[in-house]
Amino acid sequence: MKTILMTGAGGFVGGNLKPFLEDNGFKVIAPKSKDYDFTNLKTVEDLVSTYRPDLFVLAGFYGISDPNNIAADIEEKNLSIFNNFVKTADGKKIITFGSGAEFDKSRPIIKAKESDLGQVIPQDLYGHAKYAISREIKKHPNVLNLRLFGVYGPNEFDSRFITHASKCNLAGKPITMRQNVIFDYIPVEDLCRITLEFINKTPKEQFINITPDKGISLMEIAQIINKIAPRESEIICAKEGMANEYTGDNSVLKAELPYFNFTSYADGIKNFYNYLKEKANAD
Repeated sequence: MKTILMTGAGGFVGGNLKPFLEDNGFKVIAPKSKDYDFTNLKTVEDLVSTYRPDLFVLAGFYGISDPNNIAADIEEKNLSIFNNFVKTADGKKIITFGSGAEFDKSRPIIKAKESDLGQVIPQDLYGHAKYAISREIKKHPNVLNLRLFGVYGPNEFDSRFITHASKCNLAGKPITMRQNVIFDYIPVEDLCRITLEFINKTPKEQFINITPDKGISLMEIAQIINKIAPRESEIICAKEGMANEYTGDNSVLKAELPYFNFTSYADGIKNFYNYLKEKANAD
């Protein structure tokens, strides 16, 4: 049984990934950031010395417990955490999770390729912090960055659109959005399966966009939810037109995992809607 040292198991991605990896035969050590200061090199050294992991999954990211209130020191602390784990990994595999925000969300991001990184430098705190970490990753061939765009599933923030829209419908309320926009979305279950693939193999590339073949608009998502639901919700869009697209090119991913099949939007949203429905009934 291989041992994985994971950060971020209390968050959305890590919270779904940890039990998935355990179900697939891994021992996952998941120290909590509230108990351990990962910006302290000695703390990380002691953890690695104690548990002697075979690899690392860094799914935690300091400073976004509230997505509307990003910590000002987000870049400094996350770079410190990343570098501390690199220093103690002794060349063992590290998997991190990047973001499409690295391509600068102040403009449309349309089928961005991994090689586009750095053409425009993101100005927002979150995007620039992720970008800064990617620059560091390039120095360390043992680190793999799985770059995420839109991921949905259990325990994500209620403000995320698919959760928001599903809960609006379940409550008999209108589905609201600020403005329609095209995103790349995958269910977190697909991300877990992809992560497992890259735990078990070493890809040729160091940066991989984790995106489906095509994007989907928020309006289309709302319409799918209305088809699933026993009753339709009114769909209210506050602003006309389209906001900045947010999609990535998945050619590298398809070259690495040509056999991988993404869950369709219809099936993934239906599964998640039913999960939320059952959870609401249980509560």
